Amino acid sequence: MSGPVAQAPFLPRTSADLAERGWDGLDVLLVTGDGYVDHPSFGVAVIGRLLESRGWRVGVLDCPELEPDGSGWRRLPAPRLFVGVTAGTIDSMVTNYTAARRRRSRDVYRPGGVPGRPNRATIAYTAAARHHFPGVPVVIGGLEAGPRRLAHHDHWQEKLRRSILVDSKADLLVWGMGERAVVEIARRLEAGDDLTGIAGTAEIVGEAQLPDRARVVPSFEEMAADADLATDLFLALREENRPSGRPLAQGHGARFLLQHPPPPPADTSEVDEVFDLPYRRAWHPDHDGAGGIPALEAVRWSVNTHRGCLADCSFCSITFHQGRTIQGRSEESILREVSRLAERHDFRGTITDVGGPTANMYGLGCKLLERGEACLDRDCLLPEPCPALRLDSQSEGYRRLLGLVRSSAGVEHAFVSSGIRHDLLRGKSGELLPLHHDLVRHHVSGRMKLAPEHAAAGTLAAMNKPDFSVYEDYERDYAAECRELGRDQHLVNYFIVGHPGTTLDDAVELFEQLLERSYAPEQVQEFIALPMTRGGVQYVTGRDPLSGEPLHVPRGARERRMQKALVRWKAPESRPWVEEALEAAGRTDLVARWRHEVRRGRGTDRERARRAATEGGPG
Repeated sequence: MSGPVAQAPFLPRTSADLAERGWDGLDVLLVTGDGYVDHPSFGVAVIGRLLESRGWRVGVLDCPELEPDGSGWRRLPAPRLFVGVTAGTIDSMVTNYTAARRRRSRDVYRPGGVPGRPNRATIAYTAAARHHFPGVPVVIGGLEAGPRRLAHHDHWQEKLRRSILVDSKADLLVWGMGERAVVEIARRLEAGDDLTGIAGTAEIVGEAQLPDRARVVPSFEEMAADADLATDLFLALREENRPSGRPLAQGHGARFLLQHPPPPPADTSEVDEVFDLPYRRAWHPDHDGAGGIPALEAVRWSVNTHRGCLADCSFCSITFHQGRTIQGRSEESILREVSRLAERHDFRGTITDVGGPTANMYGLGCKLLERGEACLDRDCLLPEPCPALRLDSQSEGYRRLLGLVRSSAGVEHAFVSSGIRHDLLRGKSGELLPLHHDLVRHHVSGRMKLAPEHAAAGTLAAMNKPDFSVYEDYERDYAAECRELGRDQHLVNYFIVGHPGTTLDDAVELFEQLLERSYAPEQVQEFIALPMTRGGVQYVTGRDPLSGEPLHVPRGARERRMQKALVRWKAPESRPWVEEALEAAGRTDLVARWRHEVRRGRGTDRERARRAATEGGPG
């Protein structure tokens, strides 16, 4: 690879931008519900820049509904090859609504954070693209379309929905990390070829077009009649989600949704190419007047090191989207990006994050994962990390990388703000790895993010997370090291409420652990049954799809509200719910202790405020 690339103009979002480029038309038009941010953390920018690097003329039609008279769809002309549609960086229903189905007042991916994205934006945008650009092929993709490519349970309607490809009537669906597929789609359309059989895509076909080796899974109609068939579909997806897997065929009426296997994982040079593209790392200047795109601020000075996650947590869809294989960048590519950041006039010396979906998975893998395959008879990390991961030696690669970043010219701090997997910070003999010591000494900006998710053993098993004792051991070691270094650093813990397998007694067990620490997170994640996840199947069937064990599923809003209040037990609005939960669980013995901790917390807050007013600084 060559050195730093020159800064390129933004991809056109208006006809005026098109004229500035000297273009008389477009080859590809990308439609998104997000405001256009030219940064590698935003999928439309990645796809657009990659297609541009191959010689195609690409435009971005972002937030087309911003112009209330419908003229947003006339900002750019019809493309020559295809329209690519995505709801945006996140599923539009997750962006628009809370887990409790309340409308959100803010959308950080849109100009000024002002909401306005259509519900089920992929379907809405495809219909509009058909209307405004008749005869042009429409290809859908992204984190809304990909996980909904087959029949799926919908959290917002509490019912089974058909494949989003069927409902949207698009020509093709790209799932997973779609760079290879999108380039192949453009190449075939340029050559006048059809779009059948592309790895990492799904299409609608007749029965006569099904490949001989296709694996037929329960149809939409069969699943609508028998919810337990969600387990059969999940197991088929799990077994065939690899390059050597078979295509999956699912009936929808008289036709079939045909999902083709994924391509092999991207090698280092391919991942480097994506991140070496000439991003502006800024929102399009048209959004300056609205205050910009708030989501950029969290990643503006971050550096992404890899894709994929081998943890396979039940509630998460990353393994079905990015894959279990860790697809990492080279040190050289990462350091080039750091150098480009340091050269910017507005850089203040701090890299806010050097990480990925799980920061300390950089470099992890085995020969099987590197081929895009995976063991079906054991987990990569539980009950303990697989020996094939070569954890001790491979973690040294991430440690070395962090050292190179923090010693780069112009860099004063290089923090890791991605989540850390604490059970991967110990070697085979149980000792803390040197990586841990470097993280605590050099790369924590006051708070290290961990995700124990819960404390109850049954809940953690259903989540596919380590036992709470693993977290407790690390918590003690982290506190001891911070004391030794004289650092006022803390752990920020993430917890999920309402996950299948969580009884009210389990919720109280977590409450006790938090009470013991006088810790009440301000934010807590409420479980959403996301399509294609193990947790989603647990929610629909009331059983774990791998073990077959029955699970308690917190379905009612009241039970979920009590579980949430037990985690946010200091919040004034939580107090009546905490009392109700403790009474329902037969644990009124905890009430006096809880009230004492609430009073003590108020005193601490007042003391902090008094100290801040006296000293003229934060408490």
